[in-house]
Amino acid sequence: MGPLRDRATRRRAALTALITVGCGVSALTLHTQSPTTAARVDPPRAITTLAALNLAAPPTPTAAWVTVQTTWYTRPDPRSPKLQLLPARRAVTLHRCFERWCEVSVPGNDLRGWVMRPTVDLKGDCAVLVPLGLKDLRRSEGTYSAARDLNHNGRACDREDLLATRP
Repeated sequence: MGPLRDRATRRRAALTALITVGCGVSALTLHTQSPTTAARVDPPRAITTLAALNLAAPPTPTAAWVTVQTTWYTRPDPRSPKLQLLPARRAVTLHRCFERWCEVSVPGNDLRGWVMRPTVDLKGDCAVLVPLGLKDLRRSEGTYSAARDLNHNGRACDREDLLATRP
């Protein structure tokens, strides 16, 4: 297998990888800093490696609103300093979400802060929500809607819903 045999070398190669995909090519070529160490790798393994390194582009900020009056915090922690109390239906720009928190900014204000995830809602289907981190939505969350819950199991944009939308 050559120079990409040991784990440390594979990791270094992946960190400095440039992916070139040619039309009709069934493998990816990973180019390291030295062209002599290039190796052909099966696409699933290379894609898994890059996904693990989280080299994906950040999600595009999206227009949203808070569904109820909520506190806007400086960090995703209810003990952190409060930036402002946002009234219900206040327009915000949604940057990303995690299991319990969403990072938002208020139009006209350069600050970014955090609100509890159940208080956020936005337009769009799961294809818009999932890249922002809004997946596996429960009925108690503002972003949940029956239209997004294709299998009607009480969780919108979950794995089964996403698989059902694939062609």
